[in-house]
Amino acid sequence: MNIEIWHIDKPPRQSSPFFLQHILAHTLNIPADLVNIARGEFGKPYLVDVPECQFNLSHSNEKMVIAVGFNVDIGIDIEAIKPRRNLDGLVKKCFSPIEQTYWQSLSEDQKMTLFYEFWTRKEALVKAIGRGIAIGLQNCEINVANQNDFLHLPHGDESNWHTHLFDTQQRNYCGAIAVNQNHVTFHHKNWVNYFPLITLPYCIDYV
Repeated sequence: MNIEIWHIDKPPRQSSPFFLQHILAHTLNIPADLVNIARGEFGKPYLVDVPECQFNLSHSNEKMVIAVGFNVDIGIDIEAIKPRRNLDGLVKKCFSPIEQTYWQSLSEDQKMTLFYEFWTRKEALVKAIGRGIAIGLQNCEINVANQNDFLHLPHGDESNWHTHLFDTQQRNYCGAIAVNQNHVTFHHKNWVNYFPLITLPYCIDYV
């Protein structure tokens, strides 16, 4: 199973639709104006004419990533790593008791790293499922002994879901992708290498 992870550096504000439309058009080998995106019951976007092509995007500060694959559910999340004033409170709210115990056993530097790794894994998972954080991040319990896997999920499908950290290509970012496949290969692509001459118009963000 091949999944492309597209990297866009310093994207203008409210530009997600533009990048997504052109990347999907490139993937499907069709004109960009034929890319027809709609939203599902819980707001997850999908391709009306090619539903087997799955995609997801995330952005944080000066970085955007878009994941694209076929016949696989995908969620992706990227976060800029920065100190948080109430990290303990976030851990208590978003981590399961087992995850909290593991987190408390780490050094302060390790705590910061693990928080973002767990956070992006959980966010990617709920985006892939398409229900958002309403299902409860604390209910998406990561296996601390094998952190690509889950011990428990609210919908009881933990054996089929896996997360993977990926190279964000920039310092001080953490990224994770969630898929419902056992064996996946990631291919990283940079926007500037494929679309060097495309001019970005003003557009309204709907993703």
